[in-house]
Amino acid sequence: MANDAKTLAEALARRTAAERRETMANAVIEGNGSYPILAPLRSLVEIQLHGITATGWGEDQAIENWIRAADPQLAGVEA
Repeated sequence: MANDAKTLAEALARRTAAERRETMANAVIEGNGSYPILAPLRSLVEIQLHGITATGWGEDQAIENWIRAADPQLAGVEA
């Protein structure tokens, strides 16, 4: 699972914010994780996938924090 998380984190790091949201939602569906698809814009969001849990104010920050948790070397990298 750690390898799956790193591969996903690398893919997410190269995508735009909108692409990240879609990619993460699909990965959660396929990987039996937890991701609040219809979260209000500025709410606390928690993502659980591949044994990694991350939170953030809104989807974009939660995804960025998930990337950071999955592979710290990718933090802040965007396409």
